[in-house]
Amino acid sequence: MDTVDLPALIAEVSRRADGSPLDQIEAALAVSDELQAVADDLVGHFVTHARQEGCSWTDIGQRLGVSKQAARQRFARRSAGAPGELTEQPRLLACQEAACREAAADGATEVGTHHQLVGLFEDGAAAAIMEKAGLRRDAVREAAHALFPAAGESSVPDAPRAEGSELPPESAGAREAQAGAVSLARRAGCCYVGTEHLLGALALDPGSRARRVLIQLDADIPAIKRELECYISPSRRRRRRAKGGDQRCSFCGKAKDSGVALVAGPGVWICAECVALAGEVLDERAGARA
Repeated sequence: MDTVDLPALIAEVSRRADGSPLDQIEAALAVSDELQAVADDLVGHFVTHARQEGCSWTDIGQRLGVSKQAARQRFARRSAGAPGELTEQPRLLACQEAACREAAADGATEVGTHHQLVGLFEDGAAAAIMEKAGLRRDAVREAAHALFPAAGESSVPDAPRAEGSELPPESAGAREAQAGAVSLARRAGCCYVGTEHLLGALALDPGSRARRVLIQLDADIPAIKRELECYISPSRRRRRRAKGGDQRCSFCGKAKDSGVALVAGPGVWICAECVALAGEVLDERAGARA
């Protein structure tokens, strides 16, 4: 491997700033920043490869000499847009952090798939799918506690943790679920991994703790699978997107010809009235948490 040639770098700085010594310092800083960016891209490339091979953020953080959270924050979005590589949706990252907080609140040493299931209520398509199936975060949390008694709750799950405090690592089952989510996203032809893919991996795995929680709550697993179809089934994704003639709100059923404004999503439509109602619901939830 060719090493970085210091004389060549000095010559480049001199070429950019052949004036005062202070200008040369500024040019040297610019060259240094460019080198650092390339170095970060180099490490980021192999971090992305490690994630695709199923390595956890905990393991990656240990190799980098930083915490799992620091590794994820630095590299999670760096691969966006790279050919053949998947990036984790910001909503999925938020749900993963919520799952870690849930496990920490339980006093658990690892994040289990039941913690991931609760964490998915944080945001994204998975939360909407579960709520449509009649599932609520508190009920799922209670069922998870009943099936898998915690070591002892150490904090409130939704409360922010002190800066620098370490969250528990993912269990083997949780890592398998993450890998399953990546597989579902690839199969669906997506360029990202979303909350819906993780929900699919959890709900479709009959041996996972998350699946046992859903069964305990008498959740309609087939109904959840049907809702997931437009996200994780390539053929259904194509059909739903191509179905432009039936333009009606997926929530209230109002058709486009009724005069309401509609916005299209991945296989769904939502009208302006339902958008306003959703805003009111979110405002109420925010007020309840305050």
